[in-house]
Amino acid sequence: MSEPTPRIVDEPRHLRYLGPVARYLGTGATVVERQLPFTGLMLLALVGVLLPGLRATSGAAVAVAGVLTVVLLLLAAVVPWRRFGPLTPEVLTLLQFVAIGALRHGTGGLSSPYAGMVLLPALTLSVRAGLPGVVVGAAGAAVSILVGLWLDPSSTAEPVVLRGLFVAAIALIIGLFVNETTTRLRLRNDALALLQVEQAGLLATAREAAAALERAVVVRRAAYDQLVSVIDSATEQAIIATDASGRIEVFNAGAERLLGYPQGEVVGRRYLADLHLRDEVLARTGEEPGRGEQDALIAALVAPRRGPSRSPAADWTYVRADGSHVTVHPAVTRRTEPDGSVAGYVVVASDVTAEREAARLKDQFVSLVSHELRTPLTSVLGYVELMLDGTEELSEDQREYLRIIDRNARRQLRLVSDLLLSAQVEAGTFAISPTDVDVAAVASAAVASAGPSAAAAQVVLESDLRAAPVRADPVRLGQAVDNLLSNALKFTPQGGTVRVSVEPTADAGARVAVRDTGIGIPPDELGHLMERFYRASTATRRAIPGVGLGLSITKAVVEAHGGSVEVTSVVGEGTTFTLTLPGHPPT
Repeated sequence: MSEPTPRIVDEPRHLRYLGPVARYLGTGATVVERQLPFTGLMLLALVGVLLPGLRATSGAAVAVAGVLTVVLLLLAAVVPWRRFGPLTPEVLTLLQFVAIGALRHGTGGLSSPYAGMVLLPALTLSVRAGLPGVVVGAAGAAVSILVGLWLDPSSTAEPVVLRGLFVAAIALIIGLFVNETTTRLRLRNDALALLQVEQAGLLATAREAAAALERAVVVRRAAYDQLVSVIDSATEQAIIATDASGRIEVFNAGAERLLGYPQGEVVGRRYLADLHLRDEVLARTGEEPGRGEQDALIAALVAPRRGPSRSPAADWTYVRADGSHVTVHPAVTRRTEPDGSVAGYVVVASDVTAEREAARLKDQFVSLVSHELRTPLTSVLGYVELMLDGTEELSEDQREYLRIIDRNARRQLRLVSDLLLSAQVEAGTFAISPTDVDVAAVASAAVASAGPSAAAAQVVLESDLRAAPVRADPVRLGQAVDNLLSNALKFTPQGGTVRVSVEPTADAGARVAVRDTGIGIPPDELGHLMERFYRASTATRRAIPGVGLGLSITKAVVEAHGGSVEVTSVVGEGTTFTLTLPGHPPT
């Protein structure tokens, strides 16, 4: 790419022709170069003396002029003028007036044809020395004329003086003009040099920016190609990208396999809402989605799941090309422009039809088995109670056997109840019945119930219960606190301590904390504690009994009240579970 040449706008035309003058008379020329115009002009004048019709009146004066011209050129070349001041070489210019005066005297004096030569050194001084040089040049021109009165006493004074003054005036006017012109020329050259420096900097910056842009384009193209290849290679997940209006722009092979639409039939022609079951969208958003109007649908897709169940608003139904339905679990990501505006959306959907059907059958089986187990267990407990309270005489061993049966049957009944509640949570049928209740009273009852177990395990059970009235389901909330206390007692060795505290919160809610000095839980397992049937490695290594339902039920109960469960633990030091209930839970 050729570099543009800086251009000065509206440059006066006379400045364009002063380059040679500035070169040989200005500050950029060497001393020898500034002497060359005078030397050449003087040589022409000396040659003119030899022409017919021009008689030398004084050969000695002409010879002096020639010798002085040569001496000036030698001085310009030999003397190291750079060691002296910048105006020191103008001594040579002043001596030029002497050489011209000698030439004029030797070629007729006042009638000499070389009188105009005095303008050359005057012009040189005006270019080199500024306004003082203009004045000195005009004075030098006048002196070179007036010196004729001294060299030729026979000449008349008035014409000589008049001619000297007239030549001085001409030299002054020309000097002023040349000084102004060369000053502007210097400013123009300085501006041009500055523009050239700026141009070089801008050109370097532009080249760097172009190189960076080219690298960015290459990187972006490679990233785009890699993304396209990744999207195309994904066959197990449907990847669908849309613009801001919901029009489909990307429809990968996984989406083709899942929904049965060919890519060419969908890209640029269909909207994301067209793939959804319309009745489901209407039921969840309350709006009938139209083409290009998918705000309600996107809001429902990216909305956080609420309630204890993990299934509502997490799974959606897509309609295949043949009209059949498929259950998918979509993950939606917004694509944004650099200014923050929404450019579109990317949906990654997985087919969970078989998984959800298996979960439904499992929950149905658990519910069925739980109901079938609950009836005989209730009967067993009833007959044990009748035998223990009956009038029949029983030996102490028989009573001990019946107490063992009662204890284990009740343990099995609690397990069956937990399974039933867990199935209700997964099915979305779990509900609470909130009333005005003091959380401290609920915790106090739980502590009293856990007292015998704590005594049997030789664990100190402490409580710090402050009144904290809220609206909550006392039965479900008591079940949650019972689960935490049961876990704390199971995982705390003999001599340890379990402490239960209740305090009101700033928003008129309540905070329940159950702290133990037990075996603790590894940090990488804390995130899984609330999952169904999950048990920490510290529990499985010590063969502590349990099935892993208590914490998942506790979490479901607390979230149904609009609260949250937090856990902190240090292996070998203990664990703290904190339940936080809001001041105005959902009714």
